[in-house]
Amino acid sequence: MKKLVLFLFISLISTSLFAQLKLDENFSYPVGDSLTAHGWTSFSGGSTNRLLVTTPGLVYAGYPLSGIGEATTVNTTGQDAYVPMTSVADSSNADAVYASFMVNVTSAQRPGDYFLALLPSTSTTSYSGRVYSRVVNGILEFGLTKASQPDTNTMVWASGYSLGTTYLLVLKYKFNRGVVNDEVSLFIFTSGLPATEPVPNIGPMAFSSTSADANNIGRVALRQGTATRAPVVIVDGIRVATTWFSTAVSVKLAIQGPTIAGFTGKDTVEIYLHNSVSPFAIVDSAISFNFINGTVFSTFVFPNVAPGTYYLDVRYRHLPVFRNGIETWSAVPITIAQYNGGSYDFTSAASQAFGSNQILVGSIYAMYNGDVNQDGVVDGSDGAAIDNAASIFKTGYVDTDLDANNFVDGSDGAIADNNASNFVSKIIPQ
Repeated sequence: MKKLVLFLFISLISTSLFAQLKLDENFSYPVGDSLTAHGWTSFSGGSTNRLLVTTPGLVYAGYPLSGIGEATTVNTTGQDAYVPMTSVADSSNADAVYASFMVNVTSAQRPGDYFLALLPSTSTTSYSGRVYSRVVNGILEFGLTKASQPDTNTMVWASGYSLGTTYLLVLKYKFNRGVVNDEVSLFIFTSGLPATEPVPNIGPMAFSSTSADANNIGRVALRQGTATRAPVVIVDGIRVATTWFSTAVSVKLAIQGPTIAGFTGKDTVEIYLHNSVSPFAIVDSAISFNFINGTVFSTFVFPNVAPGTYYLDVRYRHLPVFRNGIETWSAVPITIAQYNGGSYDFTSAASQAFGSNQILVGSIYAMYNGDVNQDGVVDGSDGAAIDNAASIFKTGYVDTDLDANNFVDGSDGAIADNNASNFVSKIIPQ
């Protein structure tokens, strides 16, 4: 039972707060390679005009995937292929899927055809969200349908663009509760990238009849359409996530008890971002849950933070009812850039924590734990709670288990007693 409860707890966290990023494809492969040699699957068109890695890659200022690796070129007819992604189901806690990518249309024709779409994880025909391009009177247009063409409603086009220019497109598929009412939208950016989701250029569109809702989104497909309709499009930097563009910060940290025990497995750490000046208001938070020998080296995704300098405030375990760590802040505010984030290593020195409030465990510095009642101090009351739990052989994911082995015993009491004798308490900016 205790393992089941912990599994369900971790599963809930991972489902709702983690894995927001589902795919990053930068085409960082040798030029001339087939995409099928790098995780893509061909499903139509055979060997005609195989989808290959082409150069140069595309550049769009401000997009996190700009200028990384190479690209691929989608032609007027030939091989179609998809790349799998971590599937997002209609029944999950995610409300939407955002597929962003850079495009440069080198030629197009009328009436146009679609070159990129989303697919369920088990289908190569049920395209959900089709992105088109065409040229009308010398002007490039991008179009969108939810499913087949013609859709129940007339296909919608956005005009005013140019051949040979790199744009950033974001295709959004929104799951709505109910029958045949999911929505698709298309955002087209000519420069910059807004921190919050703007009004789309096309949509949202919720069609019925031929536009069946997707049970899940699990693949991104590139399609080389019919010779008399299709464009030639350079595609690069495909990114799929369940949120608008978020900021990710790479953080390495260790927790005293799990590090002493060499714990490897699932447990949680929550990091709060605080403004760098008093009163140090919290502006966002993020969670990670993978430990290796008591150490976390993970990317924390902050969906609501603007560029700036912030303190990192680490709390061992996500929910307060399970916490026993000493609240530990970064020694100084760190600079966080929009989308690309930053990085911070607490483990390299005690002074990486505010007030040097860490302990050397083996070769790395770890954050203290043992503050069972979360009053900011490890003292006799925490030791008493641990002793009481050990006396009744308490097990499971509990605040009195300091070394994360799901069993409260003398080893947990020893950690708390040593910290209490050394007057360990939280040290934070005032």
